[in-house]
Amino acid sequence: MEGNSMKKATDLLDKYNSGIATEEEKTIVESWYLKYEAAAADLSPQKLEEEYLLGLDGLSRHMDRPSSLKLWPRMAAAAVLFLALSIGVFFTFRPALKQEAISYRHNDIGIGGNRAVLTLADGRKISLTDAARGVIAEESGIKVTKAGDGQLIYVQKGDPQGQKQLACNTITTPKGGQYQITLPDGTKVWLNAASSLVYPTVFSAAQRKVILKGEAYFEVAKQFPKKVPFIVQTDRAEVEVLGTHFNVNAYDNEPFTKTTLLEGKVRVSYPETDQAIVLSPNQQAWNNKKTDLIRVITVDPESEVAWQKGWFMFNDERIESIMRKIARWYDVDVVYEGKITAQQVFGGTVNRFENVSKVLEMLELTNAVHFKIEGRKITVMP
Repeated sequence: MEGNSMKKATDLLDKYNSGIATEEEKTIVESWYLKYEAAAADLSPQKLEEEYLLGLDGLSRHMDRPSSLKLWPRMAAAAVLFLALSIGVFFTFRPALKQEAISYRHNDIGIGGNRAVLTLADGRKISLTDAARGVIAEESGIKVTKAGDGQLIYVQKGDPQGQKQLACNTITTPKGGQYQITLPDGTKVWLNAASSLVYPTVFSAAQRKVILKGEAYFEVAKQFPKKVPFIVQTDRAEVEVLGTHFNVNAYDNEPFTKTTLLEGKVRVSYPETDQAIVLSPNQQAWNNKKTDLIRVITVDPESEVAWQKGWFMFNDERIESIMRKIARWYDVDVVYEGKITAQQVFGGTVNRFENVSKVLEMLELTNAVHFKIEGRKITVMP
């Protein structure tokens, strides 16, 4: 029940944040906010958790109704928790909670956004952050268009079979950046912060291959002149598909390379160990960079691609893993003072489009870690 209700609440919040919610749905979310403002100061962490569990059940029943999206009394209290999910103020930690957190708003760090640089085949660099909408480049019969904030589209003229694969472009996101691109074959790619993607301006009739550093979510186009495989190459693996949705995390500073499948099938091969595996939906392949050990586990794929929808979603993660994500998105340096207990894990859902103070303040509610911000440096202390 909890997982189903959480998804419904998150979907509604996604619609609200995207500006496509109906008037009734807007009323629900805005009512959550008002109730949160009024009630949050009077509820203890223990009471918040009780209301959260009650609210999950109530929200599920309410949102399953075919009509009338009006707030009911119990939802008014439980709204505290669901609003918290949208603005990043609900964190869980085992074993203890404290009721107050230090405010960092006097020295806050703003959010990331749609920022990237496009490097053309001739070496020219175009800041996609600054470029106006419309056609920004033309190469070898390819028109490159900035269609909107965070969207780059390649439009291929003529028959791709009659063109040669001569040139490659590179799109690079900085720390604090993300970008969406539609490749010449129609494949959609969402690039996370501190990542890069190298791709041909024209795919050949033999293969479609791109090179990834960092993290990206792919929705591979199935319509192509032939059943030409789409290959994502990282420094340790190759992911081969025909048409599917998947996520690849291949950051240099992460201990694992991870491939997560949402739809279809993918073949993941590891040239260094001469191993290959085939993933089914909801499976994830881990490659340990130190030991070369490969594992396949079952995961909630939505949590793995939450970043693409504008969320941080932490599932029993250690603080080091969380802070690496924060460092990339907020473009900060992270240092540690003192020893953080290895058994300490955190879970929660946080809106990526909140200032870093929201995340740090709620992590401090666990009474497990404390933080200090100096410029663009965050110090983590036990």
